[in-house]
Amino acid sequence: MKDSQKTRQQLIAELNESRRQLEALAAADTERKKSGSEPGQSEDKFYKAFLSSPDMIIITSIKDGKYIEVNDSFTSISGYGREELIGHTVDEFRLFVNHGEQDRMTRLLQESGSFKNEEFTFRIKSGEIRQWLCSAEIINIDGDTCMIAVAADITEQKKMEQALIESENKFAKAFRSSPQAIAITTLKEGRFVEVNDSYTRLTGFTREDLIDHTAQELNTWVNPADRQRIINVLRQKSHVDNEELEFRTKPGSVQIMLFSAEIINIGGEECLIASSTDITERKQMESALRESEEKYAKAFRASPEIISISRLSDGVFKEFNESFLRVFGYTRGEVINRKSLELSIWVTPSDRKKMLKKLKEEGRVSNEEYLFRNKAGEIRTMLFSAEEIEYDGEPCVLAVTNDITDYKRMEVQALEAENLRQVDRLRTELLANVSHELRTPLASIKGFATMLMDYDKRLTSLEKREYLETIDKNADRLVELIEQLLEMSRLGVGMLSIKKAPADIIILCQTILAEARVRAPEHIFTSNLPQKLPKINIDDRRIRQVLDNVIDNAVKYSNPGTEIALSVRKTGNEILFTVTDHGIGISKKDLPRIFSRMFHSPRGQKSGVPGAGLGLSICKGLIEVHGGKIWIESEEGVGTRCFFTLPMESQLVKKNIDETEENTILVVKKKPISAPRE
Repeated sequence: MKDSQKTRQQLIAELNESRRQLEALAAADTERKKSGSEPGQSEDKFYKAFLSSPDMIIITSIKDGKYIEVNDSFTSISGYGREELIGHTVDEFRLFVNHGEQDRMTRLLQESGSFKNEEFTFRIKSGEIRQWLCSAEIINIDGDTCMIAVAADITEQKKMEQALIESENKFAKAFRSSPQAIAITTLKEGRFVEVNDSYTRLTGFTREDLIDHTAQELNTWVNPADRQRIINVLRQKSHVDNEELEFRTKPGSVQIMLFSAEIINIGGEECLIASSTDITERKQMESALRESEEKYAKAFRASPEIISISRLSDGVFKEFNESFLRVFGYTRGEVINRKSLELSIWVTPSDRKKMLKKLKEEGRVSNEEYLFRNKAGEIRTMLFSAEEIEYDGEPCVLAVTNDITDYKRMEVQALEAENLRQVDRLRTELLANVSHELRTPLASIKGFATMLMDYDKRLTSLEKREYLETIDKNADRLVELIEQLLEMSRLGVGMLSIKKAPADIIILCQTILAEARVRAPEHIFTSNLPQKLPKINIDDRRIRQVLDNVIDNAVKYSNPGTEIALSVRKTGNEILFTVTDHGIGISKKDLPRIFSRMFHSPRGQKSGVPGAGLGLSICKGLIEVHGGKIWIESEEGVGTRCFFTLPMESQLVKKNIDETEENTILVVKKKPISAPRE
């Protein structure tokens, strides 16, 4: 064994042996000198032992501190040669690191004449600081009082001891402060040897409650047989990892622990070191989660709503409930792990792409109407909602669907019945509201016709012509009024026929203005039309009807010689029409009601212009059917501007539209237009 590996006890034993040999050598030398004989074999043997001893041996004079003799180990370890030392004092080499230790050595010798196994710190020739274990005593050599000292270099052992202490401290701290509960018990009895703070916090026992007591005494194992089973496993595998076991705390509650253990040897006795992690709450959560999953699984299966889970990427059905199978008419085996498009469930396959696009953009789909096909081929209307979820580690679509086919059918029937009721109400309302409008022209026609018949011979040709012109004018008025009533009736019940075709707006406006100049030559008509506009799909006859009505109103309520302007321009995705006059204007209180049916503005009464109050209401209905909007801005005494827009991609109301076989006539079926509140 190398010196650096020797234990402290071994070093002390060697020092004592070296000291005994030196004592024997000194005694023999003294006897030889007394007898006056020459050195013999015995002295030579001890001298050789002195020189070759593995321990450092020095002899110094007490009187002056000079080195008298040193052995080979001292020269080897200190770095000084024998010739450098002999005859020189200790102080010359500054061997002691500090004078305090030198004084201590001197004091020990003075007090008792010797000392054993004392630690001192020395500086060797290289300047390195070393620790030596020293023993010394005072001897007499040739009448000179000397000190003979034996020393062993224990520097490495001290470093090892310090490292061991630090290691023990480190692991002791780790043991005490570990967040895991750790306990050391004897393997045979289960007697507690040591526990850390986490163990006491977890179990409620104090350290005093546990140390030197057995687990059986404290009743900590809920199932005592578990301990023997663990020991049996340890005998076979030497360790146990993450076993779920139940332990009882000091208050008596039962905790579920994740238990790991190994067998270790402490002071020659087999012990068990075990770490425990409390998983009671986790187990309770797992149990609650299982119960929750079972509850929701039952709700999923028994829900009257149609619920399905399909893979986001390809629409493969991963799960679905009984309502799904009942409504679509399939068995579970026919649907599971098959694609929705493969089963032709989507009537319009592109609807699924639109649904996925909306799901990605908005995060969910809520109450969208889609058409689905069941196994029998029947088309069903369904209200579809969906969210993206993760199922079996894959992104999936959770869809909840309500079959509203029967509801939609009843809704159509109810709408048709409501339309019929509206027709009847509108007919009664119109007849009541326009009876006086019809009587006035009819009375004029009847009166002047009677006069022509009764007084034919008395009337002059000029009078007859005047009477006939009056009859003709009132007949035209009746025709206009009846046409407006019919248009209003069609709009009111949503049965107005619209014929769409691409139309050139610029040509349409130029034609309308040319006809207006013929009808009202006393007014000045101007236009502000762009050089080029794209054609849009409209019913040009209906738009012509709107423009004619608005322009005629401008003529009626403005003085001859004033300007009426028509402006058209593109704004965003719409075309904006503006008709401007410089007439009497409309009061602020009348503007909100200007588009109401049968509304008669006081301006008409003041100006003497006849009207049934249906024209602007009809215009509003025609523009809205085209997907546009209409409004009026006016100031009394200044004039009026009427605006309306048409979409660039003009589309009729999509909802509830039936298309004829020729694909040109669209019948708009919507709820009757109600008049704004007055």
